[in-house]
Amino acid sequence: MKSSLHRRDVLRASTAAVVGGLAGCSNPFGSDIEFDDSVPETVADHLSGANNVDGSLTDLTGQSEVTIDVGANGSFAYGPALARVSTGTTVTWEWQTSGHTVTSESTPGDSFDSGLSNTGSTFEQTFEQAGNVLYVCEPHRSQGHRGALVVDSQ
Repeated sequence: MKSSLHRRDVLRASTAAVVGGLAGCSNPFGSDIEFDDSVPETVADHLSGANNVDGSLTDLTGQSEVTIDVGANGSFAYGPALARVSTGTTVTWEWQTSGHTVTSESTPGDSFDSGLSNTGSTFEQTFEQAGNVLYVCEPHRSQGHRGALVVDSQ
């Protein structure tokens, strides 16, 4: 009996092999971040796959004012992307590159949205209530431009 392979059969087998190989890998897009135990689960979930996140929390508690870069290092990132602040802290986001927003997805206080802004712009928000603040850059959410604050009561 003569067996012949058709082009479609070879393509199907190749596709199945590639998909099967990727299924066993950790996330190829870098979302396998190991977060410190002090990072709340909702924050870790929000930042899974985010840019400029290594799993650690930048402690900025005790400061009445802090600045976070928007478009940090010329990329789709906040700097720092994950920080702990005290209640009553005023956070100022400062644009390092153009075409980004700071838009809340979840916050213990009022929601906020900076609107689309350009290099040199700033946006301020004071956090009076303890809780987790999750935010994104609307145009670049899918590219990992996400950030979070853990607001602790003093």
